[in-house]
Amino acid sequence: MKRLLNIVTIALLGQSAAIAENYQPSSWERQIVAACLVLEASNQGELGMQAVASVIANRAERDASRFIRVVKTPYAFSALNSATTGKTGRKGYAGHVRRASRDSSWKTALRIVDQLYAHDLADVTYGADHYTRRDSLPSWSHRMRANTVIGDHLFFQAVN
Repeated sequence: MKRLLNIVTIALLGQSAAIAENYQPSSWERQIVAACLVLEASNQGELGMQAVASVIANRAERDASRFIRVVKTPYAFSALNSATTGKTGRKGYAGHVRRASRDSSWKTALRIVDQLYAHDLADVTYGADHYTRRDSLPSWSHRMRANTVIGDHLFFQAVN
């Protein structure tokens, strides 16, 4: 009986991994994640936006079905604070997406999002799950290991 349970557990774990790997975001979800990349790092260029996408993936433990939850976590990405804390009322993320979609890097951000969901995006942060402006070291950063600097951002990884 125990052996059968182990086989079933392994089969289910394999199935959930396959489901997460084949996860397809809705168009709106894709746009919200792209807006996060643009609003957080468009001034850092493509590499900066790719780095923010890497942080999203690392926080979600590379599970594509969790990317949007990471982005929508309150205070996780300062550019989205008003939406993640409900201060935009019924408008939600619409204003953020609208503003980001006017940026010249919008198409690049959408391409990065597609690579992110396809698990085809290199982690340029070496496993970072946090970042901040490199001229500002918040108290939380003292408990983390600095991984790399990309543009004006310093990327960190939580140390266990």
